[in-house]
Amino acid sequence: MKHFAEPPTTSPPRTNLLDETDLALVNALQAAPRASWTLVGQALGISAVTAARRWERLRSSGLAWVTAYGGPFVQQVNCAAFVEVDCVPSQVPAVTERLVHDPRITGIEHVSGGTDLFLTVMVADLTALSRLAVDAIGAQEGVTATRSMIATHLFAEGSRWDLRSLDPGQRGLLRPADGTAPTAAATLAPEDRPLLLALGKDGRLGYGELAELTGMSESTVRRRVTRLLREGSLVPRCEIAHGVSGFPVFVHYLANVPSADLARVGASIAAASEVRLCAAIAAGHSLLITAWVRSVPDTRRLEAHLAERFPELTIEDRRLTLANPKRMGHLLDAEGRNTGFVPMDMWA
Repeated sequence: MKHFAEPPTTSPPRTNLLDETDLALVNALQAAPRASWTLVGQALGISAVTAARRWERLRSSGLAWVTAYGGPFVQQVNCAAFVEVDCVPSQVPAVTERLVHDPRITGIEHVSGGTDLFLTVMVADLTALSRLAVDAIGAQEGVTATRSMIATHLFAEGSRWDLRSLDPGQRGLLRPADGTAPTAAATLAPEDRPLLLALGKDGRLGYGELAELTGMSESTVRRRVTRLLREGSLVPRCEIAHGVSGFPVFVHYLANVPSADLARVGASIAAASEVRLCAAIAAGHSLLITAWVRSVPDTRRLEAHLAERFPELTIEDRRLTLANPKRMGHLLDAEGRNTGFVPMDMWA
């Protein structure tokens, strides 16, 4: 499905705007987050030195970064969930500040609609989710209620979303089709966890750097990381500050789809270019859809498009993100710039 919405005629001023080469560089790393600078430079028509220098400027200023996290095993073997948190209005900042440091809470959004905070969490199992919801979140001063939505299947998640700045030739060079697919049943051995935690902070760390951080030999690190990437147990992802992305507005739709149609509809929605997340959930609704769009009116246009395209889909509620202080472990300022990191540790 093509991007449906026209850009607004005017855009609010943004600081630290990226030029076309910067956007192409970010898009290249969205396509191949751990690609060599030689390959990235070849795809973009610049030197490897220029590509590396530009990336360091973006990374050091918090405008773009590469992270990594667990793959399909998280919802198949462990537990990925979304938690809505209701707060006393005056306590929202204080609750956020306390929750942002929890390694099991990978994302925090202050949202409009029927709740205050929308959390993304990864924990070891359902019992751990109960402890998190009751003891760590529900017990916070100022929290009045929590509701958990457990992901039962991810049709799409943030690693597939990109800026659409590359042409097919560039994309093919960075991500050649090799006929292989991740092993859905792949999991993570306990001895691989230090690699996952280290790559969460910087998904482009070299094998030597990882060896130094984890105490493993470089050959062991190379072998394990290669296997984890091949199996899909490790998912690298290039992020961009939303304030300079061109898609500064986030929307969450909570929808219902008949069970018989859920797999087909979920997979089709996941192919929409605006969609960052599409997940089947065990909750009062059956589907969660998250999209990044150019403007607030575009959220309504996208909703109308989905309703027309999928008549069996009923969107029951929607949330607009007002602030996003944490995304996949990385702490963000008001413009979405990366300012710090809390290791994503579902076993904490």
